[in-house]
Amino acid sequence: MKVQNGHISIPVKVSGIDTYAVLDTGSQLNAINRAFRNKNNLSFSKGKKVNIRGINGIEKMQTFNKVPVSFFGVETTLNKVTDMAMGHHSNGILLGATFLEQFVIQMDYPNQRIRFITHNAIDMAKLENIEFQLHKSKSMPLVKLGLGSDKEVWVLFDTGNNGGVLFDRSLAETMGWSNNLTDIQTMTVDATSHISVMDNYRIPELQFGPYTLENVLVSVPSDSKLNLLERHRELGSRIRGKRVQGILGYDVLQHFVVTVDYKNGHAHIGVPEDAN
Repeated sequence: MKVQNGHISIPVKVSGIDTYAVLDTGSQLNAINRAFRNKNNLSFSKGKKVNIRGINGIEKMQTFNKVPVSFFGVETTLNKVTDMAMGHHSNGILLGATFLEQFVIQMDYPNQRIRFITHNAIDMAKLENIEFQLHKSKSMPLVKLGLGSDKEVWVLFDTGNNGGVLFDRSLAETMGWSNNLTDIQTMTVDATSHISVMDNYRIPELQFGPYTLENVLVSVPSDSKLNLLERHRELGSRIRGKRVQGILGYDVLQHFVVTVDYKNGHAHIGVPEDAN
């Protein structure tokens, strides 16, 4: 796999054309990059238009059916692929939860390697070492983080976030992080290049499964109205159940080999065998 600007991508073919697919665990959708489609004059069978709820509001988008995609020698067609602006045409397609749940996926961030495993080849229930589950509403992957000795929070497991761990402002105020503001920056908050202004903080430690990280970068939206949890969901699929207070980001994931069973809600966190 390739990690570029904090996002994971893999080489694929779309309609026989070489491109890259961005893997976005925080998105419920599969999407084709409008710039890629226009550059290559691609047309597909049109599906219905859908209202998509994102971090910046609601937008009506066209969907396509029978989009031919091949990766690692596997050929398939995707339906209900959303036509979306995703930045430069070199990333042709975005693959979200509906695609990723077909496999157990192992992402080796330090060595930029990825493995797709069939569900019957590995028992993730026996191997899991972190609290990980699918959200009740629409199978959004959630993971539990520890903030010091007496505070635990559930956050969205999201390969589309290329920065630090994103938390909502109410949590930052409860934790008293305002005294540790390090800087303010503009950053992308998902794999389709949506940007926002963030207040950045450094917190003493963060518990991620069996590992404790120190001096961790966390980010909080400067705009308290920005809804970080509304990540490429079709209108009507509300997030209900557990209180979700943030989004896990690349600044944490970059150190680990992460193995995830999206379908059944299990995960394992480790470090590469060849790491020092």
